[in-house]
Amino acid sequence: MNRLFLFACIFLLFGTLSCDNTEESPAPGDFPAWIKYKVDELSAKNGESCENVWVMIYEAQGKRYYNIDFAYSSCSNCNLYDEHGNRVGQSVLANQSETKIIDTRPGCVLPK
Repeated sequence: MNRLFLFACIFLLFGTLSCDNTEESPAPGDFPAWIKYKVDELSAKNGESCENVWVMIYEAQGKRYYNIDFAYSSCSNCNLYDEHGNRVGQSVLANQSETKIIDTRPGCVLPK
């Protein structure tokens, strides 16, 4: 009985460890081209690596918005842009019930 229990535990352990995470981030090319320019501009302005610059994509009111800022920034959504790269105010994300975070990733994964 103990051997059967041990075998079942080992079988379940290997089964759970072998599962692949099928949920992946969209490919870097899914970002609009203007984002790379904004990431480079922000990192050069502050003398920081682009590894510290993060891009967060929101969806609100049927439109996409992009927040491009440093990971350690205390200012939430201070560099918010619409789908065309135009700067917008934080008020577009005011209704939290209709705002959804689509993706978050470092700026360095963007195509160079």
